[in-house]
Amino acid sequence: MADTVFSTAWTRMLQDVCKSAIALFLGGVYFLLGVVAFYLFSRRNTNERVIFMCAIAAMLCLAIAELVMQIIVTSFSMRLLFSAGMQDIESVSFLKQQASIEHLSDMTVFVEDLILVTNNAVADGLFAYRCYLIWGPGHNKQIIVLPLLLLLITTGLGYITVYFNDLRAAGSHSMDSRIGFAFAIVTNLVLTGLTAGRIWWTRRELRIVGQEKFAQRYTNAISVLLESGAAYCLFLVLVIIALTFGRKATSGPTATFASLAYGAAGQLVNIVPTVFIVRICLFTGPDSQKVSKFVV
Repeated sequence: MADTVFSTAWTRMLQDVCKSAIALFLGGVYFLLGVVAFYLFSRRNTNERVIFMCAIAAMLCLAIAELVMQIIVTSFSMRLLFSAGMQDIESVSFLKQQASIEHLSDMTVFVEDLILVTNNAVADGLFAYRCYLIWGPGHNKQIIVLPLLLLLITTGLGYITVYFNDLRAAGSHSMDSRIGFAFAIVTNLVLTGLTAGRIWWTRRELRIVGQEKFAQRYTNAISVLLESGAAYCLFLVLVIIALTFGRKATSGPTATFASLAYGAAGQLVNIVPTVFIVRICLFTGPDSQKVSKFVV
C-alpha cells in the first residue's frame, strides 16, 4: 500500500516537473519575442499599433500567470511526495493533509486552464483582427463573421470543459477536451486561409502592374504566415494525439508525452503569432507603408 501511494506521488511529481520545465523554457522564449515585438511596434507610426501592443502585453501577462500556476502545481506535487515518504500513509493526519493538498492543486489547475483558454482567445482574437485589417474596407464585416463565430465556439467549449473537468468533477474528465483543441485547429486554418488568400491576391495585383519589389515582400509574408499556421496546427494535432493515448495512462512515456504537450500549449499559443509579427516587421521595416498592414 505504501509503495503504491509513493509510486503514484513520484510519477505525478515527475510529470509536473516535466511540464514546468518545458513551460519555463518556452516562457523564456516568448518573453524575449514579446519584448522584441513591443519594441518593433513602438517604431511604427500607425493608428492600430496600440491595440496590438495592448494584446501583446496581455498575452505576456497571461503567459507569466500560467507559468506561475504551473510552478505552484508542481510544488503541490512535491509536497504530496514528501508527505508520502515521511509520514504514515494510514494516519488521519496524512489523509487530511493529502486531501487538503489535492484540493489546492485542483483549484490551481482550474485557474491555470482558465488562463490557457483566455490566452488562446486573446491570441486568436489578435489573429482575427489582423485578418480584418488585411482585407480592408468593404469586406471587413462579412469576412470576419465565420472566424469570430469559430473563436466564440472554441472559447465557450474551453470554459465549459474546464468547469466540468477541473471544478465540478475534478480529475474525472467528464468532457472531452480534444473537442476544444479540434475547434482551435479549424479556427486557425480558416484565419490562415483567409489572411494568406487576401495577401496572395494583393501580390498578384502588384505583379500585374510591375511592382515586383513589393510583390516579393508579399510572397515572404505568405510564406511566414503559412509556416506559422502549419506549425501551430501540427502542434495542436500532437496535443490531441497525446490526450487520446495518454487519457488513461498514469505513467510511462505516453503519460509523460501528454504532460509535455499540454505544458507547451500555454506558451506556444503565444509564440506562434508573435513569431509571425516579428518576422513580418523585420521583413517590411517601420516605414514600408505598402506592406505595413500585414502587422498594423
